[in-house]
Amino acid sequence: MSSLRPEQLPAALERSLAPVYLLGGNEPLLLQECRDAIIRAAHAQGFTERDVIETSARFDWAALGETSAAPSLFATRRIIDLRLPTGKPGREGSKALLALLDSPDPDVLLLISTGEWKAEMRKSKWARELAAAGILVEIWPVKMQQLPGWIRQRMAAAGLEADREAVGLLAELVEGNLLAAKQEIDKLALSGAGPRITAADVRTAVADSARIDVFRLVECVLSGQAAESLRAAAVMQRTGVAIQPVVAVVHRDLSVADEVRAARRNRQSEDAVFSRHRIWAARQGPLRSAAQRLDARQFGDAFSTLALIDRQSKGRARGDAWQTLDRLLCFICDPESNARVSVNPGSE
Repeated sequence: MSSLRPEQLPAALERSLAPVYLLGGNEPLLLQECRDAIIRAAHAQGFTERDVIETSARFDWAALGETSAAPSLFATRRIIDLRLPTGKPGREGSKALLALLDSPDPDVLLLISTGEWKAEMRKSKWARELAAAGILVEIWPVKMQQLPGWIRQRMAAAGLEADREAVGLLAELVEGNLLAAKQEIDKLALSGAGPRITAADVRTAVADSARIDVFRLVECVLSGQAAESLRAAAVMQRTGVAIQPVVAVVHRDLSVADEVRAARRNRQSEDAVFSRHRIWAARQGPLRSAAQRLDARQFGDAFSTLALIDRQSKGRARGDAWQTLDRLLCFICDPESNARVSVNPGSE
């Protein structure tokens, strides 16, 4: 079985073009980039037609063989771009894929990509046979600790050089989303910020300001910085930021902090919690701080108040959502000095 990593594919394509490519992976950006690279290489060798086939639960696999056998309208070489969202063709699909290998056509390039991929899937008969007939490219998600290096490499390819803080901030903002990271790097390259990128450049020229303000607010409130939290909330309210996304992010991070608290109490691994939620090292400190300050009851009060804020923002409960958020921020920052958050369900 011939297997490559995504970064090995360009060199392999320069050497020769295989008749079959199987792209197995869960990372949309890298999957699309591999697919595009194969299509460009195939175009250069005369494969100018392309049939894109998206399978589904009710897909007619007989049509695949018909498409493969159908003569080209323009007498050119063709690419059959077959996409398996689940990565599981089933029994009928497996037979149809293997049938394509029984009578290979030198004027047809078979490009199969999966939206899901697990290591054990390479052991399936259809995957083994396809890989044996061509090349398997396995595309794995970039791990948390690998993302800064990945961002740095992408920046270098775009002619940019970023300091450690800038790379860390961008990694925080995209939260493991490689497509978002690429888009932000492209924006930076076009922003005129210069070849040397700082965290300030990332904040001012790249990322959506509302998104950064939310991150800043959550970082401050988890760290117990009440004044900074209230200042960030005021800026967002003044600039017309919707409160629902703010509530969602606060709820998400508070939930992680509550899991850290529970793990600490049960003498379980806090690192396992961070790993499960893909929390970068730079974000772990504020989460640990919140887990230390709040007990189980106080976390419960905070979650109930977030639910109230959501209802207030939708007009389903009395009160001003932003004012309630301010009280909640103060409570999270210093739960002992501030009165217990009042959770009044209001009117539905």
